[in-house]
Amino acid sequence: MLDLNRLRILRAVVASGSVNDTARRLGLTPSTVSQHVHTLEREVGFALVERVGRGIRPTPAAVVLATASAEALRSMKELDGVVRELREGATERLTMRTFASAAYTWVPAVARTLRSEFPGLTLELSIYETDTAELAGQADVEVHTELPYDEPTVPPAYRRVELGLDDFLVAVPPDHPLAEAESCELSEFSEDDWVQYDFSDEIATRLAAHACAVAGFTPRYVSRAQDHVTGLAFVAAGVGIALVPQLAVGWSGFDIGYVRPTNPTPHRRIVALLRDSARTNPAAGRTIELLTELGGRLGEFNPALRRHAPGPSRLG
Repeated sequence: MLDLNRLRILRAVVASGSVNDTARRLGLTPSTVSQHVHTLEREVGFALVERVGRGIRPTPAAVVLATASAEALRSMKELDGVVRELREGATERLTMRTFASAAYTWVPAVARTLRSEFPGLTLELSIYETDTAELAGQADVEVHTELPYDEPTVPPAYRRVELGLDDFLVAVPPDHPLAEAESCELSEFSEDDWVQYDFSDEIATRLAAHACAVAGFTPRYVSRAQDHVTGLAFVAAGVGIALVPQLAVGWSGFDIGYVRPTNPTPHRRIVALLRDSARTNPAAGRTIELLTELGGRLGEFNPALRRHAPGPSRLG
């Protein structure tokens, strides 16, 4: 029988195309990742990676194997969750996965309320770096983003709940000519230097490219940041401007101007996923209620009123 952990590592290698990047994402050493891949090669009897210069490239067989293993890994994750619930009690533990800006801006308020209403509950939160449909369906409650022009994908045994629409804002240095503007057409920024905000975020990257194309230009990126904190820091330092989700500025303390773009006003859809087996857990249902309340407030931030974040969301 194939080792599921090695299959999980192989899928990460295929997705990133890099042993070092896989090691960083999984919290392992590059040598450990390489050892697992080589051991899996011996188990299956064919090559999974090949050398390309100083790096590696997954073989076509590795891609097929990684794709075919998705369902098995998802089923094992589900089985592990069932075992934990049976061992610990379904109402004493709640697992939650979300993207970073929702984790920083929303989850502290949710956790505070849950702690007050469910004193014996343990909330386990994990943050994923890449928000893709393939990664959905691993926790009791998950928060994901969707492109408004893509068909929603719901993993098996989950219910999807729309939380709200998160507009994107143009983040500009404090001395930018439009720093004090409440809104303006996106095409007004066609001649600016741009910072690619969190290039590992496929949703944000695709949405920015689509919005600028609709506005009639291709942004001139002079810097690419792998995380949103660094991206906003580059903007504050005057490196360039960036198109960022409104939710991400809810905890940022950088001295930055935020302008709401028009023609178009790009936005992403934020949704929650509730695992069917967690519907009997009252804390899970309450979490969906709290997230829905927070999602309804997405349009409250007025970039013309402040130069930086309004602070974490609070539930009244």
